[in-house]
Amino acid sequence: MARYEQTFFNDYLMKSATIKADSYWEFELKKQQLFAKWEYEEYKKRERERIQSIKLAEKEEKEYLKNEALRMTQEAQKEIEDYKNILKYTLTVDDRLDWNTQYKKASYPPFQTNLKEPRLEDYYKLYHVPKKSFLEKIIPSLRKMRESQEAKAIQAYNSALEDYKKKLEEEQKQYYEKKQQHEREIEEYNKSITEWKNAYENGEKEAVEKYVKVILENSKYPPSFNKDYEIQYDDKTKILIVSYNLPNPDQVPKVVEYKFVQSTKSIKPVEMKKKEFDIFYENIIFQVTLRTIHEIFEADYAHTIDSVVFNGWVTAIDKATGNEFTSCIISLHTNREEFMNINLAKVDYKECIRNLKGLFAGALVNLPPVKPILDINREDKRFVESKDILAEINSIDNLATMDWEDFEHLVRQLFEKMFSENGAEVKVTRASRDGGVDAIVFDPDPIRGGKFVIQAKRYNNVVPVSAVRDLYGTVINEGATKGILVTTSYFGSDSIEFAKDKPLTLIDGSNLVYLFQKYGYNVRISLNK
Repeated sequence: MARYEQTFFNDYLMKSATIKADSYWEFELKKQQLFAKWEYEEYKKRERERIQSIKLAEKEEKEYLKNEALRMTQEAQKEIEDYKNILKYTLTVDDRLDWNTQYKKASYPPFQTNLKEPRLEDYYKLYHVPKKSFLEKIIPSLRKMRESQEAKAIQAYNSALEDYKKKLEEEQKQYYEKKQQHEREIEEYNKSITEWKNAYENGEKEAVEKYVKVILENSKYPPSFNKDYEIQYDDKTKILIVSYNLPNPDQVPKVVEYKFVQSTKSIKPVEMKKKEFDIFYENIIFQVTLRTIHEIFEADYAHTIDSVVFNGWVTAIDKATGNEFTSCIISLHTNREEFMNINLAKVDYKECIRNLKGLFAGALVNLPPVKPILDINREDKRFVESKDILAEINSIDNLATMDWEDFEHLVRQLFEKMFSENGAEVKVTRASRDGGVDAIVFDPDPIRGGKFVIQAKRYNNVVPVSAVRDLYGTVINEGATKGILVTTSYFGSDSIEFAKDKPLTLIDGSNLVYLFQKYGYNVRISLNK
């Protein structure tokens, strides 16, 4: 039998071994050899486990990235699909404003208080009022003591109850005052909604503009689409101008798929091919244009708007210069009857815009500028009667009432100043010249230049469409490049419609005032009603 014997265990390897030896030296040697063997086996096992762990982690990571790529692809494709159906979406929606949603209900929370009404039994406890007992008949002092404590408790209770009632009454008073104030505010607010509704239905300028803004704001676009626009309504011509800030090509989605790349263990976006994206972007612009006009006409149940001018503006970075620029890339003017007869569910967007004589040039993805058919007058000096402005006038008091020959001469001088800046030659005609030409401009610029004829008309009412037709005839007869009609008043929808696809520029009173002010002339226009 061995003199030395011991069993050893390795929990990690799940092994055990018994060492037997005749001497201590032999026992220690065998023990060292066993431990060295187990250490090596532990190392190999840990390596296998590490490799398996890495493989498992890689497999899990691979599966995760694959699933993530699939999820991102589905989101990207949904976003692309949402943009492709911008117009289609609104055709299933009633765009009219539900006035009931604008009113507020005079709901007010019921009265509540944190005050606690005092209880007599609590004061009995506080003053240690004993209960009646048969001993009071034997010991009269007990009854007197009880009655004395009871009187104190009742007195304290009554005082507390009175204080409670006063505080409760004050809280109720404040509550009802706040409730009445709230109800008055709701009543005033609802009254303002009714007044707005009536004003809109009567075609009042500010009310119509507010109504359209609410309609356009309620319009739901894809989450990444940023709605930004200005509107201006002319209650005389019943024309609404929409100046819409459209997304540039870098602001619309172009990723159609996300792929998992095995070699780099990463997710790579796959974008549309250039030709496909160009068409996609163009369709977005056309859809937003048609959708906006559709929503305005459909929502305008009171028929306060006869026609809409849509100007689509884009702000982007010029990649050649690094400078920011803004340009109008699409302009469209259409009347209600013409537009509402279109079946938007089946149109080709581009052909529809062309049929409506909309203006756009070349591939929209290149953001080529066009001139707005009719633009918002941001100066908005038209027909201003502000006392401050009257006090600052140091030249002509009112262009609309001045002598017609002086007015024509003044306009000729203005355009002479304008065109001379670019090296053009301005030859003014006599005020009494036949043919309706008040000035002729010869601009030598090979691109924008040519022969321009200018007419000045001092009106106090809407310019008749015949004046615009006459100008067009003059342009043809003169062999001119462009005709410019300037007036103190304003142009009707029929005049704008006639001029929009012809080499004609119509300058109404508001823009005329702006031009004069640009060159330092303080003038105003106030039309006789």
